[in-house]
Amino acid sequence: MPLPALLPPDAGLVVTSLAVTPGLIAVAASTHAPMATCPDCDTPSDRVHSRYVRTAADLSWQGHRVILRVTVRRFRCRTDGCRRAIFCERLPDVLAPHARATDRLTETHRAIGLALGGEAGSRLANRLAVPTSPDTLLRRVRTVAAPQYPTPRVLGVDDFAFRRGQRYGTILVDLERRRVIELLPDRESATLADWLRRHPGVEVVSRDRATAYAQAARDAAPGATQVADRWHLLANLRDALERLFQQRTSVVGAILADTPAGPPVAATPPLEFRPGQRTEARRAGPQPRQELFERVRQLHAEGVSLRQIARTLHLHFSTVARYVSAEACPNWNPGRRGPRGLDAHADFIRQRLRDGCRTAAAIRRELQARGYHGAASVVRSYVRELRVEMGLSAARPSRPLIAHPAARLPSPRRLAGLVLRRPADRSAQEQRTLDRLRTGDELVGEAIELAEAFAAALRRQQGDALDDWLRRAEASCVPVVRSLVRGLRQDEAAVRAAFSSPWSNGQVEGHVNRLKLAKRAGYGRAGFDLLRARVLQAT
Repeated sequence: MPLPALLPPDAGLVVTSLAVTPGLIAVAASTHAPMATCPDCDTPSDRVHSRYVRTAADLSWQGHRVILRVTVRRFRCRTDGCRRAIFCERLPDVLAPHARATDRLTETHRAIGLALGGEAGSRLANRLAVPTSPDTLLRRVRTVAAPQYPTPRVLGVDDFAFRRGQRYGTILVDLERRRVIELLPDRESATLADWLRRHPGVEVVSRDRATAYAQAARDAAPGATQVADRWHLLANLRDALERLFQQRTSVVGAILADTPAGPPVAATPPLEFRPGQRTEARRAGPQPRQELFERVRQLHAEGVSLRQIARTLHLHFSTVARYVSAEACPNWNPGRRGPRGLDAHADFIRQRLRDGCRTAAAIRRELQARGYHGAASVVRSYVRELRVEMGLSAARPSRPLIAHPAARLPSPRRLAGLVLRRPADRSAQEQRTLDRLRTGDELVGEAIELAEAFAAALRRQQGDALDDWLRRAEASCVPVVRSLVRGLRQDEAAVRAAFSSPWSNGQVEGHVNRLKLAKRAGYGRAGFDLLRARVLQAT
């Protein structure tokens, strides 16, 4: 390879010597231009005052670090009165003044920092033989000028969390060009409205159901068409169904279990052993919630207001409202207590224990061949309890064996998701579950029918079906559906646009996921300026 190939093209340098050591290549070079220009008065000069050596890192070659030692000259300025009597010749597009890295290495470090951040980028740079510190990479990122994008015709708006539940920002996406055009430091209506006023010309605003974004679009872009995101509309419907299933827990449980509705009966542990402290705590886990539920119901029956109940029992208002509207104490972890699905294999496990197989890991491998795919810890606990029951071991089980129904009842959230699932994606068992719910309770059946009709019309973009659905839902006897309709009426124009417009926030959510990756890779140093630079430059 010719020696000049080690230098940047058109560098104006001549290689004078080359030293190669293990892991390092040192290139000595000098300038050859007959004169240089004063950076202040732009007067050329050929009067050399002195020379000195500048040392800078350059791109690696074949896994070796490269150090560039350039002999540069100082010149005397020929202009009388110039404040620079002596100046150093410049190396444009090669080495910036006072820089310790060539321009092309600086650009490489900047690209690494934009892609990976500080810590991860530094590790990669070391592996590529262009080592630098995480702080240097972040400084390179901060010097990047923000790209200037044209005002989008179709704008996607969504929020993202700097710290969930505490501080949020806003991401703006050009849906036609499919790229992020700006990050805003908060999700306030005034901030988005100010951006829209400074960028007139937006014709369509796709957003979630947040009122702040809707208000900003009405104030700053009144001529723009607002489109409610279809996923968020389905999410609102799912939340309404979940509240309904929570309120009718006992009815749904009776329908799916084929047992008459009634108060839940606590299961008693069939084994006799002395439980430890953790076992007692686990066994008594749901008891305080049940007691609180009964206390809330009692105070409400006595005429105490919901807010007074919340203050008295130190509960959140929404928790009190949920307890009052529910028929039974809500269970947010159905089927989580005790072994999951292992009762169906109890006889097989007992037989293997009688045959002399005492290793839970071996039993789990055999269970996997029979179709069980539960966690190893569940199998170990279950085998331990059966050993005690069969008198095969003196080991004390970690928790009591609790009787379970033959089939675990799905949670309200899972049932709500099942209703909104496309019919073609449901299994035969799931379809039978919905059919039993549809015919087993009039209120639940009506809610399922309305939810399926709404989801089908939204997916097929049947805008003409929305009016009929709204009339049916407003006349419904299901309170949660009527509440949902009231919310849709408040944002009716954007909801109608969602049934006919091809735009949605799907790709915005994808950009938010990529933003989260960049934020979490910042190792606690993803300030807004760094995050904004990385997200905007990466698109």
